[in-house]
Amino acid sequence: PFPEVPDALRALKTKYEIAIISNTDDNLIARNVENIGVEFDYVITAQQAGAYKPDRQTFEYAFKTMGVEPSQVIHTAQGWEYDHIPTRDLGLKRRVWINRYGRLGSSDYQPYDELPDLSGLPKLLGC
Repeated sequence: PFPEVPDALRALKTKYEIAIISNTDDNLIARNVENIGVEFDYVITAQQAGAYKPDRQTFEYAFKTMGVEPSQVIHTAQGWEYDHIPTRDLGLKRRVWINRYGRLGSSDYQPYDELPDLSGLPKLLGC
């Protein structure tokens, strides 16, 4: 993981449940999760969802699995095409784009918050 990720996730866990929604299979994600060193409340894969992001079925499956409505979800992701664009119309509570590489976003996909990495996310979300 990027250096700031474990500490940021630990801070977020003091206030929120955290989940991974990943475009991978179950057998491939386990080692990545282990390397992060933070206990996730949910690890949801494309294999489980029966669809790969950006298909909205992936996100709908995740919300159902977590037992939440989209309006309760704060979605944070680095992926513009596979995460940020498809979540625009899902009615999420908040979206945060982790823009590590200084790419240009688009006003077509507002509102969203933008951070250069995860280090500022706990403060942004009140942790």
